[in-house]
Amino acid sequence: MDPLAQLKDIHLPGAVHNYPIAPGWWMVALSLLVLFIFVGLRIRRYMVKHKAKKQALKQLANANDTVAVVNTLKWALLAYFPRSQVAHLSGDNLKTFLTMTLPTKHQESFQQLSADNFNTVYQSNNKTISQGDLLSSANETAFSQAAKLWLSQALPPKDESYSDGSSLVTDSSTISSSITQTEKSALKSTEVVGAKS
Repeated sequence: MDPLAQLKDIHLPGAVHNYPIAPGWWMVALSLLVLFIFVGLRIRRYMVKHKAKKQALKQLANANDTVAVVNTLKWALLAYFPRSQVAHLSGDNLKTFLTMTLPTKHQESFQQLSADNFNTVYQSNNKTISQGDLLSSANETAFSQAAKLWLSQALPPKDESYSDGSSLVTDSSTISSSITQTEKSALKSTEVVGAKS
């Protein structure tokens, strides 16, 4: 008998499937998915955080008077800071708060550009001033530049304690004392003017 006749025919192995994938590739795919979700959430958070800032800068570009500039600043403040801290601010108190929220290197420039415009907005002069007056004087143009400086440098707040709805933690004593000092000096100047009359 022939020993080769007893051998079975050669047969090919079964087709190799793409699945199951090796566990290492599953880990790579899962890591990439987590990375994409993380990056997507960070981008979305950045866009949401800067949306009010972009809108305020657009409104400021269309502002044609000092009142509109102040209203834009107050609107931006309310978008980023707790209402209980900023809704009541006006005049020198508003200027002090805006100055304190700016980085230190921009504070002096902001104060020079804004001059006394925060107080003159709510005062009437001998000449009649309507809200529709165009920004024509150098002082009003500088005030608009001060507002643009504040919007671009102070927003969104770097300190999370400003925007989480709770009271100021780190800078509250500084800002509160500055506002109190401003109120006291305003009271003293009012008393002096009243005494002279």
